[in-house]
Amino acid sequence: MAGTQQPPISDWQPAPSGSPPPSPGAPFPSAGYGRAPAGAPRRRKLALATGLVAVVIVAGLVAATAFAGKPKGSLALPNKLLGLPKATGAGARQLADRFRTQEQAGASRKLTAIVAGVYGSPAGAWLAITGGGLCGTCSAKSAAAVRSNLAAHGYADAASFPAGPKGGALACGSRASQVSTVIRCTWVDGRTAGDVLFAGGAASGLADAAAKTNQARTATEH
Repeated sequence: MAGTQQPPISDWQPAPSGSPPPSPGAPFPSAGYGRAPAGAPRRRKLALATGLVAVVIVAGLVAATAFAGKPKGSLALPNKLLGLPKATGAGARQLADRFRTQEQAGASRKLTAIVAGVYGSPAGAWLAITGGGLCGTCSAKSAAAVRSNLAAHGYADAASFPAGPKGGALACGSRASQVSTVIRCTWVDGRTAGDVLFAGGAASGLADAAAKTNQARTATEH
């Protein structure tokens, strides 16, 4: 109904207490991500989702002469992105924290003020975005490096796409699981770098994911 505020998404269940974040470079779980089978513990929804965090994010894609200087840009996450509301429950925050941790590990201090957010529902289409501003003495590497990084981490069909009004380099690739296909897009430009993961049908293919990543960049990059 028009004018009715949509309640926050609350069905992202926290992972078991004490469960460590997956190590950088670990593969996606074979079960993929999707609705937990009837009768399964609700916490398995996030357990499947957290496997998507296990990637090395923007690793080696940003060059630096020194880890110093004012950041060139930043990201600010809105309450809704690409038509999907931001998930704000405890489980969603925990999942976003894990994405942010992986981004920090992959960026090796070349990105600052890294943020991460999850949008949508674990029972349907959803996406996650994470990234930050390049350090003052950092610069982006080539489009070929962005594409090769995705291919090296299991996205065999990785391809470069036009980077849109923000410029820089953009590549997207997909990985299949038993439940769904996950698409990851990585961008690096003169101000920011980051990743968007699409799952549950949030993007229909690589070209669609690339176009939506450029839209997400326009909405979040400052």
